[in-house]
Amino acid sequence: MKYSKLFPKTLREPKRDMVAVSHKLLYMAGFVRELSAGRYELLPLGMRVFQKLVNLIDKEMEAIDSQRFSIPLLQPIEFWQKSNRDKAWGSLLMKIKDRNESEFALSATGEGIVTEMVKESSPSHKDLPIILHQFIAKFRDEMRPRGGLLRVREFVMKDAYSFHTSEEDFMKTYQDFYQAYSRICDKLELTYYPCIADSGALGGDYCHEFQIPCEAGEDKIVKCDSCNYAANIEKSEFVRDEVNKDQELKFYQIVDLPTNVAKIKELAKHYGIPENCFIKNVVYKTKSGKLVIATVTGNIEVNGFKLAKLVGEDELELATAEDLASIGAKTGFVHSWGYEEHKKKIIFVVDESITKAKNLYGGYKTGTTDPINVNYGRDFSADLVGDIADPYDDALCKSCKKGKLKIIRAVEFGHIFKYDHFYTKHHDGCFIDKDGNKKLMYMGAYGIGIERAMAILVESHHDAKGIIWPKIVAPYQVHLIEIKISAQEIYNKLRDAGIEVLWDETDISAGQKFANADLIGIPVRLVVSEKTGDKIEYKERNSDKVELLNIEDVIKRIA
Repeated sequence: MKYSKLFPKTLREPKRDMVAVSHKLLYMAGFVRELSAGRYELLPLGMRVFQKLVNLIDKEMEAIDSQRFSIPLLQPIEFWQKSNRDKAWGSLLMKIKDRNESEFALSATGEGIVTEMVKESSPSHKDLPIILHQFIAKFRDEMRPRGGLLRVREFVMKDAYSFHTSEEDFMKTYQDFYQAYSRICDKLELTYYPCIADSGALGGDYCHEFQIPCEAGEDKIVKCDSCNYAANIEKSEFVRDEVNKDQELKFYQIVDLPTNVAKIKELAKHYGIPENCFIKNVVYKTKSGKLVIATVTGNIEVNGFKLAKLVGEDELELATAEDLASIGAKTGFVHSWGYEEHKKKIIFVVDESITKAKNLYGGYKTGTTDPINVNYGRDFSADLVGDIADPYDDALCKSCKKGKLKIIRAVEFGHIFKYDHFYTKHHDGCFIDKDGNKKLMYMGAYGIGIERAMAILVESHHDAKGIIWPKIVAPYQVHLIEIKISAQEIYNKLRDAGIEVLWDETDISAGQKFANADLIGIPVRLVVSEKTGDKIEYKERNSDKVELLNIEDVIKRIA
């Protein structure tokens, strides 16, 4: 491909609202353009990377005996309603009606549709396992798309689904996908952590996310520095400090405390004791308007996701000043017990950290007083007790009991799910066993977002000059630059050898050509000039080493 014909050309500056590195570089290098919020056009360079990613993933799917298929983008809403997924997805699910007023969901996921498709074949035990994959557009009405391709409203996903006679058989395929995803990450030269995660609106209760460390990522994960434990922070576990473990229980007291001393750091300074010796309350609200007072020790934060799960809600929102006022409270003056006249409106929840601590300070601050030596079970109790807290850096790993957890910001590359009968029971997804009986199939699902994978690659592989594409998915293998002499003969020989070449034969300056090459990020840069004579300057994008080689050696090295 001649650079003079390439659409479009590179840009020197990103747009002002672009924050993520991948957003800036993919835009400036001419890989993508934004059509509307969360919807992106893939330009020719972007399409080449996209297709190579598809080919790579497709081969890995075939290697584990998955067969490629395709389903429609518009899916009858009744198939979503069978498993109540229309309500679980809520506003994320986009819907449309046809001329007959029949309602359809725009493809957001495919579990229900694929289960219906498989059950129609009336599979017997001899037909299973059935493993299928596709590359299909997804539509999700994200409230705040952001980060360029990292969080969008329309994208292509590699979906895969498997159906089995037993849990044992399913777990073999689950491991096959686990290993396939690991191989894909390895081939893309990505650092990755398979993390225990939550299935969310997709359902099921066991899954792994393949998380990639990324400063622009929306997720936080924890990784033990001693064992293989890794988890999304929403599913993470950690050992709580046993605060004041060696102390005897002390008498509950009320002490004077200035009104302006209310925050944990202020309290720790005032009393001269560590933050984990205090009671901290955070207040949330359910959809029905109930207030949830979540209580943790002062050194940790409440995890709203864990809290919602424990309370039995899909999600919670933080309470407002008006909500607090409705029970006679205000910020900094929320009690861990009491409010007798508002009992029906409040759910009291405490974290495990509170139950393992002794002689805590706080929990019932008034304008001028505060309790000390507060002990759970003796001085107050709650409606629910459980894990509702975020771990913190250097928290003790609950898995190995010796390693320390590290918090890592990350972005999800892929996700594998164990559904068991979650979907097959709603869709009557049965097979006939060897005795002629109908039984529910075990099911799993496995996804990778293609455009997000492109963004992750750029987030992981770049420098101050631009993108550094892994060779396996680079748009071209070679960026050929000519300076003041023609490289037509070299271009022809490279193409005849089956090498993909982007040839900059334009009359722009050498400096501009080199800058463009660095920005676009093709793995090998070749320069032909009067200075190089009958040789070719060979330089890899991720190295400063420059060599002079003849064309035969260049072809051998690239091949």
